[in-house]
Amino acid sequence: MSRRPVWQQLYQRFDPLLPAQDRASRADRERSPAGDIATLLGMPFAEARVLLTGTVGTGKSTELLRIAEGRMADDFVVVLDLHRHFSQVMGDEQALERVESWEVVFLAGVALVRAITDLLPYPIPQQHLDDLARAWRKLAEITRTPGEAEVDIPGLAKAMIVLGSQVAAPLGGGAAADAGLKVLDALAGAMRWKLPIGRGKRPPPDQDDHMQTLLVAVNTIIGHVQNKFRRVLFVIDGLDRIRDFERANALFLRSELIAQLACRVVVCGPFALRSHPAASAIPRFSRIHVLVNEPVMRKDRPSEHGPGVPFFCELYQRRTADLDAPDLITGDLLERLAYYSGGRARDFVKSIRMLAEVGWTSDAERATRPLVDKVLNEARLLLEMGLDAGHIEVLETIADDPLRRLPADPRARDLLSYGQLLPYPNDSEWYYPHPLLTMHLVRTNRAGSTG
Repeated sequence: MSRRPVWQQLYQRFDPLLPAQDRASRADRERSPAGDIATLLGMPFAEARVLLTGTVGTGKSTELLRIAEGRMADDFVVVLDLHRHFSQVMGDEQALERVESWEVVFLAGVALVRAITDLLPYPIPQQHLDDLARAWRKLAEITRTPGEAEVDIPGLAKAMIVLGSQVAAPLGGGAAADAGLKVLDALAGAMRWKLPIGRGKRPPPDQDDHMQTLLVAVNTIIGHVQNKFRRVLFVIDGLDRIRDFERANALFLRSELIAQLACRVVVCGPFALRSHPAASAIPRFSRIHVLVNEPVMRKDRPSEHGPGVPFFCELYQRRTADLDAPDLITGDLLERLAYYSGGRARDFVKSIRMLAEVGWTSDAERATRPLVDKVLNEARLLLEMGLDAGHIEVLETIADDPLRRLPADPRARDLLSYGQLLPYPNDSEWYYPHPLLTMHLVRTNRAGSTG
């Protein structure tokens, strides 16, 4: 009997672009910061602001969902994925690289309007909406942002994709039971998002009256929820896609606007901040947590499997527990895929999806070593693309350093940004080339063998 239906299900369950929204499909991370962050957010005497950072693909979005779910019984949680907004709503993913702090604050305000409108029985006073629209128009004018002059806040809110705390019944007669996080997709008939974001010139400083007016307009809407219902928690995802340090610097060091939202805030920020000494000087954020890659290799013997490999095997088992195909990918092959993921959750998920493709195409009874190696070879060739002799020299220098330190070479930060060089946890972070690159391109003084 053909196993193509099973391979098809496997493909559908391993989407590298989506976080694991189903709790049962998530593997537990030993180094997850979610519990500590949720505890910090629960303190009654402080408006905690947390920056979560790490390289793209480490699983930060899933950790943010854990945090949001952990707080929704006490906070009105609004999750805004800026990468999704720029790519799916605006249709301009590259504009995220140019976004300014005042625009992030404005988008947070519009997302909150959407969540209040759909999930709470507390109409927002029209004056609050008018003030927010007026504040955007004035800042767009002084920053010479081109485009629409009219700003329809309710219309823009209907076009957004937001995740918010859902309550089981209307409030009023008593406290409602929480019913989880609800995805608020763009409403049918909603206007197309035309408001330009990321197209303005250099913004004024935070102290400028117009910047403060926008902040006050958003904070007024936050206060509306907190006075009527409960505390607001913003979870802002997607800013980790920003690779340029100067843009990260502008958002979090030269400006403090995002951290001045009058509520608890968790922001997924650029790893460019963490890999720069300026990280220790980020103002107003009470904590900076780093989600590094799972240690799928040993620091002292990188060619050998490390303690992070079982995490990915568990991840696979959780997502396939009901497939009734325990022999589809045997443990040794899962471990091989886990090791060559480099400890990046997205890379592992992507490799399973690629294996599902070749398994379906060949109508294989089960995964085999040649099929797995075909997947790894394709992933290797893609990762090697664009690397020159200078990049290879940096990678080999790190591989030959027993301390695995980050060299004082700007090319190392480029390699970090694009995933060819990976950070791992220990007493202090250590670094190593993505194991796919050590297959052929990067020569290492290997001890042992991964097979």
